[in-house]
Amino acid sequence: MSVRPPIVGAAVWSAVMKRAGDRCECRGACGKKHADRNRRPGRCELTNDEYVSKRKARIHLIATPRDPVNEGDFVTAAQLRPSRLIAFCPDCYDGVRRIFKRAEKQMAPQDEGLFDTAEFYVDPATKKQADVGAA
Repeated sequence: MSVRPPIVGAAVWSAVMKRAGDRCECRGACGKKHADRNRRPGRCELTNDEYVSKRKARIHLIATPRDPVNEGDFVTAAQLRPSRLIAFCPDCYDGVRRIFKRAEKQMAPQDEGLFDTAEFYVDPATKKQADVGAA
């Protein structure tokens, strides 16, 4: 049975899958070890259009950017060449996204403004002045 590519970007998706051999290219970026028979780190075993009982459906590989931080938004990803994309199964894709979201939350918050607003703050002398400014 031949695998049907997605409707949009079929040529790019097909090129990525051909390079990957219709197999997930994750080598542990998702947090799993993907160990082979000798317990050495390896590559994910899931292949495109394979039936997997965990999901109770066939696996459809995803062509996603190799650099999800800088090329992760949909507009940028849609313009990438096949050499900048990688084939991931849904489980590995979710694992990578989870790791990046967790790292994003742990980053220290950065100031949003160009200037420090504390130096421009004027404390109202009376409550009446504060009420006038709020209206």
